[in-house]
Amino acid sequence: MAKSADDAKDTTDIRDGPASEPTTESTSTKGGTARDKGADKRSGDPRKRAAARAKEDKAEAKARHKVKAQRIGNPSWFVPLMLALMLIGPVWVVTFYITREKYPVESWGRWNLGGGFAFILAGFAMTTRWK
Repeated sequence: MAKSADDAKDTTDIRDGPASEPTTESTSTKGGTARDKGADKRSGDPRKRAAARAKEDKAEAKARHKVKAQRIGNPSWFVPLMLALMLIGPVWVVTFYITREKYPVESWGRWNLGGGFAFILAGFAMTTRWK
């Protein structure tokens, strides 16, 4: 009987030796024998062959698929933007008081204080997402 290379090294066929000699089939971790591993590939049933080929292709695709390492942390622009917002807010408020309510936006009037504090709060809110 002709054997494949895998079958020849893993098993001993009963027909090759005397009837009293036990076989040495190795079992895989999933319960099948080494002889069963390629049985579906060599099957006469086209459905079994197709299923075995699809299973092999899926395993190869999974082995080839490289998992990208996930970046932990924030993008490079996050911290500079957070700090800029936290600095623009006080500068806005101080500018409003020093210029006697004419700048940064004269038409806003006292709402310039709200604008300055909005910048401060936006920067502070970003600190909660900082990693």
